[in-house]
Amino acid sequence: MVDTVNGQRHVLLGLASGTPTWTTTIVARLADSQPRSEFILCSDISDLFNRLGTGRTFSALFVDHRTVGLDRELISRATSADCPVVVVGDSDDPARWRLLGASTVVAYDLPVSSFTDVLRHHASPIPTTDHLDLGVGPPEPTAHGWAGRIVAVTGAGDTGTSELARCIASGLGDDPRLRGSVLLVDACLEADQAFLHGLTDDHVGPDLQQVTHAHRGGDLDRTALERLTVRPAGRSYGLLPGLRRRRDWPSIGGPSLRATLVNIRRHHLITVVDVDPLIDLTPPGQTLGPSTPGEPCRIVMSLADIVVVVGITGKHGTRSMERVLSNLDNAGIPPARLLPILTAEPSGSRRRARREARQLARTTPSGVDGPLVLTGPPGGGDDMAGLLAREVLAALDLLAGRVDDGGVVPVAAGSLGTENP
Repeated sequence: MVDTVNGQRHVLLGLASGTPTWTTTIVARLADSQPRSEFILCSDISDLFNRLGTGRTFSALFVDHRTVGLDRELISRATSADCPVVVVGDSDDPARWRLLGASTVVAYDLPVSSFTDVLRHHASPIPTTDHLDLGVGPPEPTAHGWAGRIVAVTGAGDTGTSELARCIASGLGDDPRLRGSVLLVDACLEADQAFLHGLTDDHVGPDLQQVTHAHRGGDLDRTALERLTVRPAGRSYGLLPGLRRRRDWPSIGGPSLRATLVNIRRHHLITVVDVDPLIDLTPPGQTLGPSTPGEPCRIVMSLADIVVVVGITGKHGTRSMERVLSNLDNAGIPPARLLPILTAEPSGSRRRARREARQLARTTPSGVDGPLVLTGPPGGGDDMAGLLAREVLAALDLLAGRVDDGGVVPVAAGSLGTENP
């Protein structure tokens, strides 16, 4: 028996192709133990998403493992609505479903003891109206173990952001310490990296859409990831081209994009991501609909260790850069992780560029260093690539390491004193 507490009950959702026997078993289990509880069997995935989008609270979602469309996206949409996912069947491979975000896996026959344990440990009882706690979402998952660095490169339109991202990747790739472990990802809504690397529109090969779709069912190993990565001729870094058509962005989905980037950084020392500055300031988990134009930027920024913000000299250029920095600051990006870079054409006055940089430093959010001034086109030359790589590596060196050291606190040199033998 599963007892209700203080008038609480369970409202369970179900999703399956047809009406398998386990759905009627749940109804029987609830009738025996919780007459006030409900089990709602959704007709299809769209019906499930409509119910999750109403704002109503649900205790858990029971979904048949054979359901077409059961993947990382569906599980994430449910859990972001505070509805834990219980996979029914496929009990021989529970680790795979937990990796995708499911709470647990149960057998088809749903023994009374197992069903009771699932409700007690994984399903959230629905309290009475006077005990509702609205607006509290699940905590952000914490990463463990080693992971590489992510460097986001963004900026207003017509500032040469994509060229500068390519230049940074080139400089990092040429560093002997990083050779072979640098990847450039094009996450812009209107991708240009394929064109900048000489790939024509009729080029048939992997892109960000293919890689994210491959991550809907689980993480790829390094070999599979390498097969979906382009190696441009004469370049010391890998390339993951962006979407060829902007209208395809909603098909990617935020959870799969996040999972893709998290998995990529497990297999690369540094990942450079070219992304638009259209950051979505909507609180995480609030929207359940298709991807918004600002979702890619929000996801990239939430994972980025350093954000390179590109601007150009001139009144309009510095104003646009100031706006981008302000938006990123409002989105909660720590100022110490922002690296502004102001570029000036050779024909322009370097003195004027430095003056504009000083003015920009006075108007940017507190804690953001004044912009680095570059003279010349953003993608120009090995010297600029090397300079940018050194600036990025210097900024990364100031960050704490990602390796979990078990809480060990480093001791400052000389703090223990010295003693001659």
